[in-house]
Amino acid sequence: MNDSVGVVRTTSSFAAVLRDLRESRSLTQQELAAAAGLSVDAVSALERGRRTQPQPHTVRALASALQLRDADRMALLSALGRGGEGALEMPSRTLTPRAPSPPSVEVVGRDGEVAEVVAVLGATPGRLVTLTGPGGVGKTTVALTAAAVMAAERLDAVYFADLTDVTDPDDAVAVMARAAGSHADTVDGLAAHLAGTSTLLVLDNLERVTACGPHLGELLVAAPDLVVLATSRVPLRVRREREVRIAPLDPASAVRLFGERLAAAGAPLVGSGDEEAAARLCRRADGLPLAIELLAAGAARLGPRELVERDDQLTDLPVAGPRDLPTRQRTMAATIEWSCRLLSPAAQRLFPRLAMMPGAFSLDIIDAIAAPEGAGTLGALAELIEHSLVTRDDETAPVTRYRLLEPVRRYAFESLQPPDREQVLRGVAQWALRAARGHGARIRSRGDMTVVEQVEIDRHVLRLGFDQLVDAGRYDDAAELMWLVWLPLWMSGHTYEGCAWTGRLREDDLSERGRARWLVACAGFNRVATDLFATAERAMQLAEQIDDVSLAVEAAIFASAAALRLENFDGSRALLTRAEAHMKEQFDVEGDVWAAVHVPIGHGDGALLRGDRSAATRHWWDAAARARELGSGFSVAVVLAECAQAACGEGRLDDAAVMLAAAAELAPQRNGHKPRAHLAGAAAVVAAGLGDMASAQDWRDMAGKQTETDSDELGERFRGLVRQADAVFGRN
Repeated sequence: MNDSVGVVRTTSSFAAVLRDLRESRSLTQQELAAAAGLSVDAVSALERGRRTQPQPHTVRALASALQLRDADRMALLSALGRGGEGALEMPSRTLTPRAPSPPSVEVVGRDGEVAEVVAVLGATPGRLVTLTGPGGVGKTTVALTAAAVMAAERLDAVYFADLTDVTDPDDAVAVMARAAGSHADTVDGLAAHLAGTSTLLVLDNLERVTACGPHLGELLVAAPDLVVLATSRVPLRVRREREVRIAPLDPASAVRLFGERLAAAGAPLVGSGDEEAAARLCRRADGLPLAIELLAAGAARLGPRELVERDDQLTDLPVAGPRDLPTRQRTMAATIEWSCRLLSPAAQRLFPRLAMMPGAFSLDIIDAIAAPEGAGTLGALAELIEHSLVTRDDETAPVTRYRLLEPVRRYAFESLQPPDREQVLRGVAQWALRAARGHGARIRSRGDMTVVEQVEIDRHVLRLGFDQLVDAGRYDDAAELMWLVWLPLWMSGHTYEGCAWTGRLREDDLSERGRARWLVACAGFNRVATDLFATAERAMQLAEQIDDVSLAVEAAIFASAAALRLENFDGSRALLTRAEAHMKEQFDVEGDVWAAVHVPIGHGDGALLRGDRSAATRHWWDAAARARELGSGFSVAVVLAECAQAACGEGRLDDAAVMLAAAAELAPQRNGHKPRAHLAGAAAVVAAGLGDMASAQDWRDMAGKQTETDSDELGERFRGLVRQADAVFGRN
């Protein structure tokens, strides 16, 4: 044992005293940490003065490791000031174990999660289960409910430790021990206290001390009958851990929770108007129980419908949450801010930028808005996901997309600084133009119909990029973007939105090429306009002037369709012939599947309007053969379904039925459920237009089925629809 060498002055700080005592015994920080059962970081923080009020058990461990005699013990105590009184003496009072209290309100919509947690906890002794999820999602509620079930079933004891205010991993073990009624401050001491008992230890709010994970691993080895259930906004990342993510409530459970909290405040939902408003507010809360409770508190005072009408003010709603919640959970802003404090600088920079995206976004969009600090984006995103601030949207989609829950997005958006906002918008505009060029090439040149779904998913980002191009005065780029995506937007049924896009541009602001593209998009979105023929013809002339053969062909096809609506059959044929001539002028245009397929489709539409259904069908089969010849997956059946819906809008129900019958024959035999469901949905519109509501419902039921319908049966049903339409229109 080393004797004191008298190097310590009683007026020194605790940091200086500890350092002098360690150096006088020729110990390194690593050696002292090992002897005291502390981390090297903890010893370093104490010696550097970053921790000035160590826990009593920490002081005891240091004194024991340093083998202090009376003089040095007094010097260490004096350095602590009044906080050192009794620090080196073992407490003699008996501690009362802390059992978890049941949830203070009825638990709504969590039966599945509770059952999963109970099953995992009961599967194997020595297991660590961590419930993760965003702030306010109800992790503690699920943990307390599961603990109550476990306590009633098969456990000797259940203890609850709240680690919200613990910031040092070395202090976590002592807090756990006190919850179990023990004065132990080491893993071995706590394990000895728990020996021989089947125990569940519930640890709440571990996100600030996730570094205590290795201590828990040691504890589970030393106490094999122990099971630990932890809640944290991030996983502990130790090998024994089983993570269970707690998701927001489903829509029905969210509305139920809102109604119950409203009724508890003495203001129950009254009538369908309140119920509809409640559903909208729950969507606004994105299923987060805490956000729902806070909105219900506001609705109890203002009324649900009145709250909905002031949607833009909800972020700043000055309604205090329940007083039995921690301060950090009495507003959504405080809850999210608590998570943000734990983020690295890179994640803190990326987080508010993501809030500019009102829906889901892919990794390449994230890269675009993170520039010029693109380095480290992947790590920052992973950190935001781990802290449950960003979630994966649809894990079954071909391209993984991410999103922020709406309350989180609103908070982050408010914290975005103007310079960052401008940079994000520029990045989105560049991404949208680049993505649109890729989409346009794939659907036109290769007939890749998966583009339609991708444009639908990214529509909100494309729209944001288009608006930014217009606002920045990049009118030709905006016209190009709009022309590139008009087809998939139209095929997704977004005609009204497309017309709104075209309305943002003025012809005088565009070059000849930009004007031609803008006119083609106008024609594509608004095929029933009275000036369609003039619009398409002008677009064709401009495209010819700038020698853009592909654009001229596209415009000629629209002009031909417009001529048909004017019953100018010869003019329509002449325009299609002109389109074919343009296609032969430049060999690579034949790779434009959209144009190559739509020329015979246009011929078929003309034959149908002239009453020659056989000729129309032959042209449509030629179109399908042309698509196959070019190695394209372009679906003529889908195009005919869209044409049928347009015919319905013009009152041509009999022609629409013929188009659908032909489309049913052309629908792919494999993986054909989706296009056939689309056809059945269009058939429901035709049947309803014919006044046969029972058949319309049958078609709708077929469209909603998840299994394919037999091809022969489906074909006969469409042929029956043709006969039904012919009877109504007086045809043989």
